[in-house]
This record gives sequence, structure tokens and C-alpha cells, in this order.
Amino acid sequence: MKTEQINIRLKADLAAALDRVAREEALDRGTAIRRLLETSIRRWEVERALSGYQHGELSLGRAAEEAGLTQWELIEAARASGTAYPLDAAEVDRRLVRLDERVEEDDSRTLPDIPPRVGGVLLVGINPAPPSVAAGHYYQGRIGQRLWRRLERLGLLTDPVPGAEDEAFARSGHGLTDLVKRTTASSAELTTEELAAGAETLKAKIGEWNPGLLLFAFKEPARRLLGEASPGSCKHLEGIPTFLLSGPYASKTETERIDEELRAVIGRESASEASNAEPTQRVTANDRSRGQIRFPRSAKRFLPRERSAVEVVLRGRRVTGSYDPRLSPDRERSAVLRVDGSVLRELVREDEVLRISRGIGGVVRID
Repeated sequence: MKTEQINIRLKADLAAALDRVAREEALDRGTAIRRLLETSIRRWEVERALSGYQHGELSLGRAAEEAGLTQWELIEAARASGTAYPLDAAEVDRRLVRLDERVEEDDSRTLPDIPPRVGGVLLVGINPAPPSVAAGHYYQGRIGQRLWRRLERLGLLTDPVPGAEDEAFARSGHGLTDLVKRTTASSAELTTEELAAGAETLKAKIGEWNPGLLLFAFKEPARRLLGEASPGSCKHLEGIPTFLLSGPYASKTETERIDEELRAVIGRESASEASNAEPTQRVTANDRSRGQIRFPRSAKRFLPRERSAVEVVLRGRRVTGSYDPRLSPDRERSAVLRVDGSVLRELVREDEVLRISRGIGGVVRID
């Protein structure tokens, strides 16, 4: 996403307040500024749309469009702010009928599964919430947004776009699903039969997808699949490690303890993958000048079976390259990955032998 640098000067008390927000949210100052700007601009858009509607300058539909809300969400925002809106009794009746129809239509709406790459993290929730279904993205309610910020601090979420965090999560090789796919305002509305059936369906999905770690956002899915479960590392499920996050209302001390344990688990899983690493060919002067890394047959299992563009993490830097497995009927040669020559020369010395592995999330690493 294209960005632009803006330099501003702040009064000392405003800068101190900004630092306080950053500390409380465990963010760096730049990220805190972006978050606060996004929230303020969003609020301004809604207030401006409400003002235009209240003064008859905008129709309800146009005001909702400018605010980025549905008409009903705009009406709820108007009610919450005490803003009057010009509806007569007949119009109210018509809209109530349409709302009933919309609720009936929305009963079957849900969020599709996002399977992880083999070895990735599978984040499991209870069931989709209406705000998330309306937005078309996972975890868009207040508690859900806190979960995304938490996963970002844990390193499982990189460069998320607000409102579409699940897309960034998937780009890192991770997946999302729920114990039950029926949308309800509260998980208490789910029946015992639904929860039991959902557990069986979820086990089948896990067997098919083969994630490297099951991460439970809430206790109910963990309890249904594992029996009793407490925040932290839980017992394996069909050989797959599992982990239950602390609840959204846990103390700060408890949350930090559980998060630190999860970081250790992620590190162990990555280390386990790294233990299966394979060596590359020796990087010669010619390789460095041509911007290429060569791989013996044993290392090809980490890369595609045909020519393609690939993304790898080279010495901690994410790079895109062109991969050729160099398969032929008569003689199989060393595979070649070509990347930016200046980057290769910066990160790799002549005569080095690197190691290739696949980390958690299915990301290919060359170190």
C-alpha cells in the first residue's frame, strides 16, 4: 500500500498523551498516530454525514454511503448521538418491514473458511458475529479488533489494513474458521446439537488442512475439541499442537504471561521446521554476480515443482524471485532461484552455504 510521509509539530502535552496511548496499546508511536487518525477520520465522516442528513442536504442513502455504513447502521448512529432524522410514521413502518425481511435473508449469511497453508496457524473462533458478517471479514467487533491488535504484537499479523485484517493474516500463511458457521448476535444462541456437530466438522477440516498450530480465540472451541482446557499450551490434537488464548477480560498480567508462552510455542515450532532444513549449493562469485542461489535435489521439496515466481525470506528479508526446478527427462540439474543481485550480494558472502527450511505459516526461509 502506497504511503506518504507527513511531518508535524505537536505541543508537549499532546505528545505526552500520544505516548501514553502508545504505551497502553503496546504500539510504537507511528502506529498509534495512524490508528488514532483512522478512528478520528472515521468519526468525522459519520458526523458529517449525520449533519448533512439532519439538515436535509443528503438523502438517507447518500448519507449512509458517505459514512461507509448501511442505512440502518446510520440510523443507529443517529439515535446514539441524539441526532434527529426526518422520518414520518409511514416511513418508519415501511423500514421496519424491510428490516424484518433483511433479518430473514441474513439468517443464512456467514463467513467462509480461510484454510491455512500446510504448517500454518489455524485461528478458531466460536461462530461469526453480525458485524463481521456485514463487513465480510473476521473479527470486526470491538473484542475482535482487540484480538487483531494482539496478534499483530505477537508477530502473527503483518501490515494489516483496518477492516480487512484477515487478509493480511492469510497472506502470512494462516487460516481462520469457527466451531459453528451460523451467525448469531451471541454464542449463547447456539444449541448443544450445533456445537457437537460443529466439533466433528472442525476435526475433519483440521485433518484436511494439516495446520502447524491450532490457536483457539475462545475457550468453547478448545473445550469441545480437547475436553477441559486452560489458557496456554493444551494437549495435541491428532499430533497438532494447540494453544488457548486468555480471554478478552483477563488481567493485563495474565494476558502478557499467556502471550509470552505463545511466542515460545511459535519459536519452538519454527525451530522444529528449521531442524529439517536442507543445505543449498555453495554460493560462488558467479552466483552472487548473477543474483542466484542453487539447490540440490534434497532441497527442492521446499519449493514449487514447476517454474514460478516465489516469495521467500532471505536472511530475514522478504524477497520475490524467479524459481526454476530445472527438471528434464534425461538429467535433473540443481534448481535455481534468481533474486535481485544487489540484495543477494548484500546479504550473502562468497563461498557461503545457506540452509533452506519452511517456517510456521508455510513461509520458505533461506538463512
